[in-house]
Amino acid sequence: MYKLLALAASASALIAPAPKTAPPALRAAELPEGASRPFGFWDPFGFSNYGSERTQAWFKAAELKHSRVAMAACTGWITTELGFRWPGAYDLAGHKFADVPGGLAAEAVFRDNSGMVQILFTAGLLEFWGELQKPHYMSGGKPGNFKLLWDPVGFTAAMPEAELKVRRQRELNNGRLAMIGAASFWSATYLDGSVPALTGTGF
Repeated sequence: MYKLLALAASASALIAPAPKTAPPALRAAELPEGASRPFGFWDPFGFSNYGSERTQAWFKAAELKHSRVAMAACTGWITTELGFRWPGAYDLAGHKFADVPGGLAAEAVFRDNSGMVQILFTAGLLEFWGELQKPHYMSGGKPGNFKLLWDPVGFTAAMPEAELKVRRQRELNNGRLAMIGAASFWSATYLDGSVPALTGTGF
């Protein structure tokens, strides 16, 4: 019996240990910037081959900006359609946020007063500020990394680069989905039945 156990132990020592599977975050970090599973590097129109490295950096920065705007748009659209409003008035004349309609109908309200000017001014200021960041995103800098606005509390200060890359990809994936969502809300508003999933929902 003891000889059998000894023989089994010797045989098990000859078996190579099973390779350890890398955690999902590490596997995701191995993908090229902007690529994610299950599609991997998906570029059916070949945009990644267009222009120089500076051109590609501009493309990436533009996609990230559109992603963040779309995420803000979807959040605002959904919350206002559910009836949530800021308290108080939005101008010196006393017009209240509670009286502003949801969805694209709100654009007509702010278009006729200084609200749209404030929105465009803020967007332009952020755009101008982003162009002043050093190093510039077209010269090796990271797009969207606004000082004072990007992680002012310092949550990502001690994160390894692999984890930061995964989190940046998650933000980009959420933004890509939000761009589709914002376009769907717009279509459902102006073209009845264009988005079957939103028909009859009020969005």
